[in-house]
Amino acid sequence: MSWQTYVDEYLMCDIDGHTLTAAAIVGHDGSPWAYSSIFPEFKIEEIESIIKDFDEPGSLAPTGLYLGGTKYMVIQGESGAVIRAKKGSGGITVKKTNQSLVELKMSWQTYVDEYLMCDIDGHTLTAAAIVGHDGSPWAYSSIFPEFKIEEIESIIKDFDEPGSLAPTGLYLGGTKYMVIQGESGAVIRAKKGSGGITVKKTNQSLVVGIYEQPLTPGQCNIIVERLGDYLIEQGL
Repeated sequence: MSWQTYVDEYLMCDIDGHTLTAAAIVGHDGSPWAYSSIFPEFKIEEIESIIKDFDEPGSLAPTGLYLGGTKYMVIQGESGAVIRAKKGSGGITVKKTNQSLVELKMSWQTYVDEYLMCDIDGHTLTAAAIVGHDGSPWAYSSIFPEFKIEEIESIIKDFDEPGSLAPTGLYLGGTKYMVIQGESGAVIRAKKGSGGITVKKTNQSLVVGIYEQPLTPGQCNIIVERLGDYLIEQGL
């Protein structure tokens, strides 16, 4: 089996109608063994920096990971084995093997489209998003409300100081939700009329789901918290 087959059949495989944006297998010396049609043209120095981070974990953190001239912000990976980094609504994962690097570019939008806006008994969330702790939107559904940074800051504060939102309510996109029982430091749940919102905090982001009947609060919680738990397991 050729190295190109591994890229074409195993890395660029279809998952629920979506694929990686690009993928490659690269030797430790920077030589490209196989790559997808639109994989970025990279410099040897970029691969050398990635290899250095595997040997000296954390060395990429101050500068970011560069590939094909594009800068990615390094997030938690697996020391000496996996590097994960993000840029806007997308990102990159690099896995080190004995002889090569397997490089994958993936989209946060896929998590929203396939895992948050999934169909449950013929119904879906009204809107969903993954937002960085700094308020930057990583990915969101088509009608997710336009929010203010201050609203995200207030949500983050409630995770750090549970109960701080109770007197004022949770605001998102100017809409006020009444905070109800959640999980201190991990999940905030709030309601408004026949609908509501669930926010799950992960290591790097907030997973947000907004619902209206006939979707139930419990179904919203399951959708949001299931993805949040998965991202936490992945160090994200």
